[in-house]
Amino acid sequence: MPEPIPNPYDAGGPLPPDGGFRPPDEAYRVAMPDLGPAHDPLVNPAEQGFGGWAWRVGGVLRRGWRQLLAVFALTHLLPTVVFGGLTVAGLLGGATIDLNGVIRARSSDGVLTALLATLAAYVVVVLLLQMLGYAAATHLATRQAAGLPVTVGAALRHGLRRMLGLTAWHVLAYLLVGIAVVAVAACCVRTAELLGVIPVLLVAAYLILMIALLGPVFLFEGGNPLRRSRDLLHSAFWPTTGRLLLLGLALIAGSVIERMIGSWAPGSSTATPRCPTR
Repeated sequence: MPEPIPNPYDAGGPLPPDGGFRPPDEAYRVAMPDLGPAHDPLVNPAEQGFGGWAWRVGGVLRRGWRQLLAVFALTHLLPTVVFGGLTVAGLLGGATIDLNGVIRARSSDGVLTALLATLAAYVVVVLLLQMLGYAAATHLATRQAAGLPVTVGAALRHGLRRMLGLTAWHVLAYLLVGIAVVAVAACCVRTAELLGVIPVLLVAAYLILMIALLGPVFLFEGGNPLRRSRDLLHSAFWPTTGRLLLLGLALIAGSVIERMIGSWAPGSSTATPRCPTR
């Protein structure tokens, strides 16, 4: 009689008999083959250059353009339309229009209140939901690239959990960029008039590039996203700058489409304000 096989989890007792069978092969999840960094579906090796990066971006769109489009519609397009309607209703509610179409605010306090309300509505209605969509789309693309199942609902739930932190870091980054640009403008524009605008634009462009990778760093690495985003930019400055410029052009095109659709919101362009009675 053969000796019982020792149990690695309990050295004092034998393993239970397996009955002469094992689970079927389909019960085991097939591991994704490791083909090396050259075939990574998301991370582009430096030696592949722009072509490899473009191929991977296209792969993200080919794998999940339908789900990404749904996320974009729910978290970018819909909030823009709602915000456009709220802005028009709030601003026109506190102003009157004369026969020449010039908007005259009833009081300076009303203008300040309207601006603060508009800013608060933007942060709540637009920015928070856009950060939700950012995190959801990143989660969706990552799981699809790994061959794992994912749905739009699961991606949105993941984005909901990361939304507040992502928004807080972006607001902080925007504030720092704004303060730096205003400080440079105060020093340069006064001394050099129009020529002083050039360093202001250069500083603004550099700072925007420096915080452009804040979102992926926060979602994948944690730590200090601002410092890490700066380090990633400097590690390959010109290739990263070129790719970010292309993505920026795509974002600008998307923003134009959003504004066009938002301008069709009720009261934004079709409503005609009445002239005040004298």
